[in-house]
Amino acid sequence: MMSNDVLDKVGKRLGDLSDLPEALRKQINTGKMGDIEEKILKTMRQRYDGIATIDEILVGLFRDFQYVTEDRRTLAGKLYRMTRAGHLEGVPKRKGVWKVKE
Repeated sequence: MMSNDVLDKVGKRLGDLSDLPEALRKQINTGKMGDIEEKILKTMRQRYDGIATIDEILVGLFRDFQYVTEDRRTLAGKLYRMTRAGHLEGVPKRKGVWKVKE
C-alpha cells in the first residue's frame, strides 16, 4: 500500500519549468490558477472574510465581477479542485462551507 505522503506529492514534483522549451511547457498542466479561481479567492477574502458557502460565492462573483457560472455543479467542481490543489479547505462539521487556506 502506498503512503499518503507519496500520493500527496504526485503531480507536485515538477519544480522549475523555465528550462523547458515553450512547446513542452504549453503541454504541461501545472495547476496554475486561472482567472475564475483568482476571482473566487478574491471574493472570499474581501467579501466574506475567507469563509463562504457556494451560494455566497455565486452571489459574490456576480456582485464583484458580474460573473455568472454555467451552473452550480460547475462551481462546486471548481471548489473541489481548488481544495485538492491546496487553495481552499473544507470547514469541519459544516457541509458546503469553504475556507481560504493561508
